[in-house]
Amino acid sequence: MNKKLIVITLVAFTSVLGLYFGLTTGGSGKSDSTDSSSDVKETEAPVVQPAPTPDASVILDGSVRYQTIDNFGASDAWSMDPLGKHWSEENKNQVADLLFSREKGIGLSAWRFNIGAGSNETDGSIIPDPWRRAEAFKTSESGDYDWSKQAGQQWFLQAAKDRGVNTLIAFANSPPVWMTKNGHAQPDPGVGSTNLQEGYEDEFAAYLIDVLEHFKQEGLAFDYISPINEPTWDWNRAQQEGNRYNNDDLKRVILELHRQLKESGNDAQISAPDGVEITSLLDDEYYQMFAGGGQYGSGANNLGTGKYREYIKDLLGDPELKEAIGNKIASHSYWSDYSKPGDDRLSKLRELLDANLKKYDAAAKYWVTEYCILGDYGPGRDLGMDPAMHVARTIHFDLTEANAAAWQWWTAVSKVDYKDGLIYTDFKEAGDEQNILTSKILWALGNYSKFIRPGAERVALTGLNEEAASELLGSAYVHEGEGTVTAVFVNDSEEEKRIQLSLKGLDASASIAALESYITSEGRDLARGEDVRLSGDHTFEAVIPAKSVVTLTGVGADMNGNGNGGDEAVQQNVETSPEGEQYAGYLFSYFTGEGTPDGEQVYFALSEGNDPLHWKELNGGKPVLTSTLGEKGVRDPFLIRSPEGDKFYMIATDLKINGDWNWDRAQRQGSRSIIVWESNDLLSWSEPRRVEVSPEEAGNTWAPEAFYDETTDEYVVFWASKLFADESHAGDAHQKIMYSKTRDFRTFSEPQVYMDFGYSIIDTTMIAHKGNIYRFTKDERDNQSASPYGKTVFQEVLGSVFDSGNRIIKEGVGGLKGVEGPTVFKSNTEQKWYLFADEFGSRGYVPLETTDLASGVWTLSPDYDLPSSPRHGTVIPITKSEYDAIYAKYLSQR
Repeated sequence: MNKKLIVITLVAFTSVLGLYFGLTTGGSGKSDSTDSSSDVKETEAPVVQPAPTPDASVILDGSVRYQTIDNFGASDAWSMDPLGKHWSEENKNQVADLLFSREKGIGLSAWRFNIGAGSNETDGSIIPDPWRRAEAFKTSESGDYDWSKQAGQQWFLQAAKDRGVNTLIAFANSPPVWMTKNGHAQPDPGVGSTNLQEGYEDEFAAYLIDVLEHFKQEGLAFDYISPINEPTWDWNRAQQEGNRYNNDDLKRVILELHRQLKESGNDAQISAPDGVEITSLLDDEYYQMFAGGGQYGSGANNLGTGKYREYIKDLLGDPELKEAIGNKIASHSYWSDYSKPGDDRLSKLRELLDANLKKYDAAAKYWVTEYCILGDYGPGRDLGMDPAMHVARTIHFDLTEANAAAWQWWTAVSKVDYKDGLIYTDFKEAGDEQNILTSKILWALGNYSKFIRPGAERVALTGLNEEAASELLGSAYVHEGEGTVTAVFVNDSEEEKRIQLSLKGLDASASIAALESYITSEGRDLARGEDVRLSGDHTFEAVIPAKSVVTLTGVGADMNGNGNGGDEAVQQNVETSPEGEQYAGYLFSYFTGEGTPDGEQVYFALSEGNDPLHWKELNGGKPVLTSTLGEKGVRDPFLIRSPEGDKFYMIATDLKINGDWNWDRAQRQGSRSIIVWESNDLLSWSEPRRVEVSPEEAGNTWAPEAFYDETTDEYVVFWASKLFADESHAGDAHQKIMYSKTRDFRTFSEPQVYMDFGYSIIDTTMIAHKGNIYRFTKDERDNQSASPYGKTVFQEVLGSVFDSGNRIIKEGVGGLKGVEGPTVFKSNTEQKWYLFADEFGSRGYVPLETTDLASGVWTLSPDYDLPSSPRHGTVIPITKSEYDAIYAKYLSQR
């Protein structure tokens, strides 16, 4: 089927909105360029004026909510291993950016990693294409694990994690060949109902968990494990890895894996059944409603070896199985992308799927875990808009009729003459040209994946005919964490369509007056277009061109669905100081390390406006504050603004390692004091003073920080100390977090233990949000099998500073190893938080970010320019007057 469509993604805040959409810049199609903002072709009209009468009046109603979106993703099979092994770093990074980066590509939020079965060693004669064979981490029952296998796939797995992909899924097409009946990674007619050896469910489960645990220790924890892939198909002589399982076989594998996951403590969830097509999922009664009678009989159902259908009934309808997989059904949706008379798969089939799921659980969740174009339209590589329109139309119906919570493409990179890739290459083996060809399918998917982020909720969009034959389709989404509203319109006609959009059911206390536009068309690859302005009557009127996918995006706040809207469009909120002045930037205080004589003093950097990722060093890159007290060095400077906003306190560790280099002395006989400065304007500072805060049995006082406790009107100052048995400081001790209270940073209460985990922890920092405290701490243990999160940062949540019901949200925050000195702060301009952490021995300070502080999911910021060598410090927001004064003192005469 060769359908054509258009998508527009729209984000805005106000009660009645409309958009005027001007076509502007674009980009070249059918190229290997990664520039998503290239110029439009001259043949395209620069602007199309809206007609007075719209083709449709559309209402986006944020008070009516449907499913929550978990992710958009793709799979690494089969191409990523040869690419990862043989391609240059530059080309691998270009592919990774296209797939995973929101700035340079389409920002996928899920990645499927194929756990190979070992056919690369055993099946060369029956799987002739080496790209469809895979290595295994263990090649015999008695052999050892070789974690160097699948190295190319591992490269892209790490690249996905580094670029912010927050859902990692492992899946197995076949058990390892040494567990199969025929010794191959695909069955044959003689193996019966499955190729897994009888009684090998426990070995298979143990193998999968070993793989999960290994990658978890590498900082690449999988969120999901799919042990079975397309059990429906017979897979005989399939020329790729695969295996069938009838429903009894499937049940044994899932239950054994569930048992071992619980026993091991691994928190990966089981994803199942990954059936081959939607019709295989349905109860027989629902299948008969769709087909007019009979039962699903494709694939292995013809072998006479058992039942390979009715997955919803046999999984969600079985309490034991439902406990193992939760309320989620994962499936592929091949051959389900068309609508014909009497065979409406786009609409009717998906409606029945949703109803069938809800029969067993009103909160049941559906994931599309594989799709590409198969059937008559599948053959033939086509980088153009026609297949992109076909795919975008399919995505629309999966999201709106099947209420899919996730949507994942099949193979991310293809080398074949088929419509199965997002990116294409002609590379086949080492030495071939490493060319990169982006398809319009990639960019059309990006109009969804880049802007409809995990946590978005689908909301009502009315005013359009939602039948499968409709020329104009639409869907809408709200993301409270990012403060966005998104509407996606699909124009399946040869002519442009005019719409008028109204927004209701959202609290419009924060809104925007303009939207950014991003366009995918024959001449554009998700290219930035002209901003769209709010019209005088508070509507957005859009001309939707034929054959294009367009995203309009803006940011606001308070989208709780409880408000009645508003009539005024207002500027986006910017955080303000306690005195009511808007913040205009950030000040970064830090030290630069023990490697130079003056590195253990206090340095400052100023952000480039409200951009917390780009900085200018102050004072010519020299220290701003110095101390000759105590040990004559200061480390870990922490800066806090008073609750009234008119005073600042700087505290720091009294320690100098340069010239001494004795870390044991520093922890056993180190300073028990902190250094304190005060300032009213961040320009003039008091002389430093040395204040003893630790008890006599403490061997050190490291990384002091302060948190203002509104309940007692006091600052809680906390730091790390080794507490020995007595004042001799002999014997062993571990680092604990201590605390003391003060109102003036001169008089302190008696120190007490704040956190004691029974092993060394240091560098605690915390931030408040919506009535909770989020606390970050370094696990100081060595990183080894007994302490896999040693030398990483963990995140906790507490109801208050001294809440004893603290709960760990995430260990190994950001997937970073060898990291310390975290500092956390909120964006001045959006619902986003930043965590700077010192990757000592590697990249130094790196920034992580999240739009959901409670999730524990932090991703590496893709574009940043920090000062040259910052170490453990603090970032605070500053007002425009403070920013201007600092700039004038340190930078205006530079």
